[in-house]
Amino acid sequence: MSYLLDTNVLVWVSRDTDRLGRETARLIRRAPKLYFTPLSIAELRIKSMRGKLDVDPEFAAYLLRAGMTELPFTSAHAEQITRFGSLLRHDPMDRAIVAQAAAEGLNLITADRTLLELGFTWVIDANK
Repeated sequence: MSYLLDTNVLVWVSRDTDRLGRETARLIRRAPKLYFTPLSIAELRIKSMRGKLDVDPEFAAYLLRAGMTELPFTSAHAEQITRFGSLLRHDPMDRAIVAQAAAEGLNLITADRTLLELGFTWVIDANK
C-alpha cells in the first residue's frame, strides 16, 4: 500500500518527533512507497515566509534523500477538487492534496481533523 503524506506529517517525519501515532509510524516504516506533493513544499514555504514555521531550504531534497517520491500536481488532480464540495471553505492546499490522493488512488496520512471527518477509509489519522 502506498501513501501520500500530508504537510504536517512530512514535518513530523523530518523532525523525528513522537507526534505520529505508533500504528501510523509503523505504516510509514513498512510502506513500499511514500509520496509527497509539491503543494506541501509550497505550503511550508508560505508558512515560513509568514514566520509561523522554520523550514530548511533543502526540505524537498531531504525528502527525496529519505526515499520519498515527489508526486507532481497535474490538471487531472485539480479537476478532482470538485469531488470534495464539503471542503469548499477549507484550506485550498488541503483540498488539492485530498484531490491528488483520490486521483492517484493513494492513502492520505494526515492529522487534519476536517479531512479525517470526511469519513473516507483512505484518509488515515496520523495520530493513531
